[in-house]
Amino acid sequence: MKSADETAEIMLNALINDLEIKSGEKVMLILNGSGATTLMELFIIYRKCVSYLKEKNIEIVANYVGELLTVQEQAGFQMFMARMDDELLHYWNAPCNTPYMKR
Repeated sequence: MKSADETAEIMLNALINDLEIKSGEKVMLILNGSGATTLMELFIIYRKCVSYLKEKNIEIVANYVGELLTVQEQAGFQMFMARMDDELLHYWNAPCNTPYMKR
């Protein structure tokens, strides 16, 4: 078992390396709970993500922490990262009105 901070670093490093994210870039970070993971636990992970990415000079410009897709009260979470630019950020911040998400 790894701590929340260790788990966040392992996952972030994998995503940063896979996406070839460099210092100075902007990203979206999504933490999705799987059903049994509490919002408090997700925010503990997110707290470490923010500080770790800040150390690497990677800016989180869009985020979501919560449950987008659950699996029958399964423990754990998923972490998603995407490179962002002004156009993508515009679309992410656009108003929406769906049964699940409203902005």
